[in-house]
Amino acid sequence: MNFFRQNNAFFASLGAGMVIGIMYWRMTQKIMRELHSLSGVIAELQTEVCQLKEKVDNAGRRRKSPGSGFFSLGASSGDDDEEVYEEAYGGSDLEDLEEQIIITPTQTEQEIESRDEVFTEVDQLLEGTDEDKEKAFDILQRNKSKYLTDANFYWRLSKTTFQVSQILGARGDAEKKKEYVYTAKDLAQKALDLDDQCANAHKWFAITIGSIGEYEGTQEKIKNGFIYKEHIGKAISLKPKDPSNHYLLGRWCYSVYMLSWIERKAAAALFATPPTSTAEEAVIHFLKADELNPGKWKENILFIAKCYIEMRQYQEAVKWLIKGQQIPTVSQDDKESEIEIGTLLAKYRSY
Repeated sequence: MNFFRQNNAFFASLGAGMVIGIMYWRMTQKIMRELHSLSGVIAELQTEVCQLKEKVDNAGRRRKSPGSGFFSLGASSGDDDEEVYEEAYGGSDLEDLEEQIIITPTQTEQEIESRDEVFTEVDQLLEGTDEDKEKAFDILQRNKSKYLTDANFYWRLSKTTFQVSQILGARGDAEKKKEYVYTAKDLAQKALDLDDQCANAHKWFAITIGSIGEYEGTQEKIKNGFIYKEHIGKAISLKPKDPSNHYLLGRWCYSVYMLSWIERKAAAALFATPPTSTAEEAVIHFLKADELNPGKWKENILFIAKCYIEMRQYQEAVKWLIKGQQIPTVSQDDKESEIEIGTLLAKYRSY
């Protein structure tokens, strides 16, 4: 149709010429021959226009059809589908269609600045109180539609969702806690799907898949333990100076060391090589985390002390428990660690 609209004047004058030619065809043989020749040109032109229109319409339908890829053919409409498929994916028009369709959107400087401002605010809030963490969660929820393809957005949303789950649990809402933990795992998986070289995506997938063990059976819990270690190892390889990655690997070692007799038997029955670790191995990772973030992390220091207790080095354990007690209590994790530190100090201070 575009061809005809763009050439209305041409076709109008062409029609007028035909009328005049018919009225005076007896007057001159030359005009008749020209008209005859011209009518042949018109017929050819009409055929080409129809072919062009059909080709443009077909290409337009392919571009506009919904589907999972750049092209979608929709439901079968007859025996011609094979030809349409061949033309769409390997025909001579493929390069032209790619130029029109495969356009990678780029972020403007303003969009990048806006995103960075959101992430900076969220990261700062996540270092604060439980109320700050809930605010960070709300900020990310409000901005979700803007960053549907951003792995760095999804791991942050996974982190805030997980932390809100812990806050809800502390308030006594066990069902909401469970719901948010599973949601956090799915969000971390989304981050990994978008970028498997993102260290924080691996970290938060490990954290959340480890946390759902609270709601899983022994077999699934042990299976998830292997997955946890794999992703923490990947996170460390991508970001070796992140103290939390070393802390999390220490937690894996400590948890495996503390497996019950039943869990160890189950692991031996399910896996040719069941997981093994020691308190000595665990404390190495906790000490590395403290080296990278010295004297500031109450929970990490608590686990250093717990490892020394398992190693029967009680005086060393008490020294670390006192260090942990001196760190300000801010988050829900800090509150729980503070309680356990007090209990352990009361038990081992006299050693």
